[in-house]
Amino acid sequence: MQRGSAQLLVVFIAVTALAAGGYYYLSAKGKNPLPAINANVAPLKTLQSSDYANQSLGFGFTYPKRFFAKDDSEDEFNKRGNGDFRKNFKGYVGYEPGKFLGAAVVLDKNNDYEQNPFTVWVFNNPQNLSIDNWYKNYWYYPFVWGDFTYSGKVVLAPKEEATISGQPAKSGVIDYQPGKPKFIYVAKDGKMYLFRVIGETGNQILSTFKFLK
Repeated sequence: MQRGSAQLLVVFIAVTALAAGGYYYLSAKGKNPLPAINANVAPLKTLQSSDYANQSLGFGFTYPKRFFAKDDSEDEFNKRGNGDFRKNFKGYVGYEPGKFLGAAVVLDKNNDYEQNPFTVWVFNNPQNLSIDNWYKNYWYYPFVWGDFTYSGKVVLAPKEEATISGQPAKSGVIDYQPGKPKFIYVAKDGKMYLFRVIGETGNQILSTFKFLK
């Protein structure tokens, strides 16, 4: 083989390799999954943690032993707020909020529901509404509602996309509420899961959340 032909062959191989590498990179980049919410938080230590599972609602999580986890309900929520939030919602907007199925809450010894680290409420979603459509209808009910202006809804809307236990999620932070809670929606199997997460402990608990089979 002549010297000039050999040089051309080397150049051809190099260009082909670069092209293949670039194609692989772009293809892989396009297929990257959404990041998991709070995937980089410090893990809970097994010896200092407890587990919670709710088979009927289909989820479980791990939480620090200095806290405790319990089921929650709309009735208990109304008692704490001295009102009927479902009735108030319907009276204000003209229709019922989503049908409540159940909830779980993680509390400290002070039973501080206002700034507790982790809460998840579950609503019936028989039409399998998307997160965006559910938010359009129900806002952050029952935790945040009252600003029904168009600009208010746009500003507060969950926009950050990620995954929770392998499921697509959208989240937003309400920075004017105590603890600057993060609210997160996940739609799965005819249900809508609404999380309220506060602080590093809330992030740690969320990172352990799993949907049960």
